[in-house]
Amino acid sequence: MANNTTNIQRRNVLKKGISVSTLALIATSGLLLPRILLAHWPTEAFTAETMEDALLALLGEAEVVDSSVVKFKVGSPPSYAVNGASVPIEIHSDLANIERVAIVVEKNPFPLAMSLDFTSAIKLPFKTMIKIAEDSNVIAVIRADGKLYKTTRFVEVDIGGCA
Repeated sequence: MANNTTNIQRRNVLKKGISVSTLALIATSGLLLPRILLAHWPTEAFTAETMEDALLALLGEAEVVDSSVVKFKVGSPPSYAVNGASVPIEIHSDLANIERVAIVVEKNPFPLAMSLDFTSAIKLPFKTMIKIAEDSNVIAVIRADGKLYKTTRFVEVDIGGCA
């Protein structure tokens, strides 16, 4: 009787182990990827080699407004970064109906450094880290109410962060 119970337990462990292994193989093969997330991934924007192409692919065409309603700080102290592999940025704005925020680094191999889609639950300020290859203009663009609000900062970098 004890031998039969041991065999049943061993079979259950083997079945569960095989199920977990199969699930892991399916997940790593890409069959269980979050389709909704990948459907909206802006591949063309992140692989664009020019700043204009990245912004067009990401934000589409809209009236561009150089504006003081978008404020951001890059580096610590601002406009300077010792290590381009880890540059802090902070974005502020009181704009209503923000749809998307993008950070573009003009001289990076792929200029689009960051893109964030907004919902009404997200509020600015927003802080993050980006990479900067060399001394370059860093541009923050906010899409709100069908317009693009942008502002630019020049950042000096001692050690480049992109290869």
